Amino acid sequence: MNAVTPDAVQDFLREYVAKSLRGQGREGPADLSDDCDLLLSGYVDSLGLLELMTAIQDHFGREIDFDDLDAEQMTIVGPLKRFVAEKLAKA
Repeated sequence: MNAVTPDAVQDFLREYVAKSLRGQGREGPADLSDDCDLLLSGYVDSLGLLELMTAIQDHFGREIDFDDLDAEQMTIVGPLKRFVAEKLAKA
C-alpha cells in the first residue's frame, strides 16, 4: 500500500471544504495554507469538525485516534495533515 503523504491529506481537506461550502452556496478556497484554521476561517463548525474527522477516516480507509492531536492544532491544516499522514504511516 502506498504511504499517504501530508500533501495527499491537504488535497483531501481542500476538496472536502470546497464540497461542503458549495453545499451551503458558498465559494470554496482556492488553496488551504498550512496555517489556515478551518474553524476560525468559518470552513467548519464544531459539528463539521466531527464530520471532517469521520470523512478523513472513511476516505483513507483507516481509523485514526485523534485524541493524540492537541485540540488547538486539530483545526489547523498543517498540523492536521502531518498528524493524519503520520498516523496512517504507522497503521
